[in-house]
Amino acid sequence: MLSALRNSSPVTWNGRPIRSWAAFHSVVKQPDRRLLTKLDDYMAPILVAGCQRSGTTALARLLKRAAGIVDHAFGHDDELDGALLLAGHATLALDGRQCFQTTYLNDRYPEYFEHDNFKLIWMLREPRSVVYSMLNNWKRGALNRLFDACGAEVFAQTGGGQPFNSSWLGPSRLAKACASYVAKTAQTFTLAERLGERMAVIDYDELVAHKHTMLPKLCAFVDVPYGTHLADALHDRSVNKRNRLGDRDAEHVDRFCLNVYTKAQALRTIGGA
Repeated sequence: MLSALRNSSPVTWNGRPIRSWAAFHSVVKQPDRRLLTKLDDYMAPILVAGCQRSGTTALARLLKRAAGIVDHAFGHDDELDGALLLAGHATLALDGRQCFQTTYLNDRYPEYFEHDNFKLIWMLREPRSVVYSMLNNWKRGALNRLFDACGAEVFAQTGGGQPFNSSWLGPSRLAKACASYVAKTAQTFTLAERLGERMAVIDYDELVAHKHTMLPKLCAFVDVPYGTHLADALHDRSVNKRNRLGDRDAEHVDRFCLNVYTKAQALRTIGGA
């Protein structure tokens, strides 16, 4: 089975070492600092993004198994490692193409428009699965950071569907997850308009269900050779998450999130037949 070409170069820190997303947000993500400042240093990089908990990690790691893609991981979290490299906070000597997961950009997504040497795969996923995963498979700090960056504005405009009599307690975790989902999924429209043919929009559950026909098209989009070992790495174990929400929460998610998801689906460039 093929795997990503392993990087063996030592990392050079351009600042104090960062080992967590909390430290990344407090030290690296500053208003006067570009998070993609080093993107142009890489040869035809592949970027994978979308709303968090939408299968972006699975797809990015799958593409890193493709021939010619070099693994840039040097710590315990390959997405964090990539973020540090793109921001210039860490440096590695790398020879080959890179695949970076860039879901962490959040409110900084307009930085994509400052570069033109990449291709972006934007992942959609139906909201029940995403919200369930945010509430049950994610640390509280991660949801709070996403909400503060993206969801808070949506919540301020809509109330997140939260009952009035509980608003004095602040947004519930369900309201935070729904508002964050709407905000991140709504970025699809601006990105598709601005990036055009440099962006592919796909649905994760559809990709899993039709991987043998969709993955070859996706690999062609990013100019990497397709192999059946890539499809073998994509499983359907998480597809039934949408059925794990309680009826009341599921109804809330549908009411608040389904409209933006349905509209974003119309922009799919692979699948959707």
